Amino acid sequence: MSTKERKGSEKTFRFDGKRGERLDRWLASRLGLSRAQVQRLMHQGLVMVEGDPVLPSFRPKEGALIRVLFPQEVPPKRAVKVPILYEDDMIVVVDKPAGLAVHSGAGREGEPTLVSSLLARGVRLAGGGGDRVGVVHRLDADTTGVMVLAKTEEAFRSLVDQFQRRAVVKEYLALVEGEVEPERGVIEGPIGRDPYRPRWMGIVEGGKEAITEFAVLRRGKGRTLLLVRPKTGRTHQIRVHLSSIGHPVVGDPLYGRGEGRLMLHSWKLSFRHPRTGEKVSFSAPPPAELRRWLEGA
Repeated sequence: MSTKERKGSEKTFRFDGKRGERLDRWLASRLGLSRAQVQRLMHQGLVMVEGDPVLPSFRPKEGALIRVLFPQEVPPKRAVKVPILYEDDMIVVVDKPAGLAVHSGAGREGEPTLVSSLLARGVRLAGGGGDRVGVVHRLDADTTGVMVLAKTEEAFRSLVDQFQRRAVVKEYLALVEGEVEPERGVIEGPIGRDPYRPRWMGIVEGGKEAITEFAVLRRGKGRTLLLVRPKTGRTHQIRVHLSSIGHPVVGDPLYGRGEGRLMLHSWKLSFRHPRTGEKVSFSAPPPAELRRWLEGA
């Protein structure tokens, strides 16, 4: 079957990427697909530049007409409605829903992500490339709350630098098992991949430095609501550290009992605006159960 005879939708673009940028990378960010998905389309002859099929490494000229055909068996990802807390021409701040991965990963191919959902509603992201375009930090799929993404390369570089310098203040709400005794505490322990359980992280010798501060907000009924400030940004850091002191996050399927949903919420985020350098702060309303704990209900 020729390319013109394939059934399904199609999209056209004018290339506006960087000079010398690979087409598969650029298209992945525009379509909300992984680079692997885009490359499959290209190898099937479904991506054309000025009418001619091209391979993934092709580097188009500025303004080149790009046409993408979608066979019915390779649809773009579905979109999830993501609340936008703030947006300007450089950044977008969102309230990430539970169960939504930030970007594609193993076992989640073809599922909607935060990135694909924003792209699908016309939010332009930049920096990072592919299905991670605009991503300067991450939340676990089941963690809710405030996140910032970059809309320009300048914003991407600025935000990545601030996270790397630990200049960003991150505050989480965590409902944990057990009644935590000290009013405040600091947990330190290097985090790395668990050598026996690939999906797990743990405090392991040779892991990356990880520091988590916490303060008790409320205790009762065998649980504690904590305000948590991670000073570093390791994978599963809060969940691993709190589990290591015997107080796993309620609903944690890996490091706790896994009953119900994960009670971990990115509450507040403070950083310097990439253009003005002024400090800005954003917060996301807690889920109902955490809000009841805050209000003492």
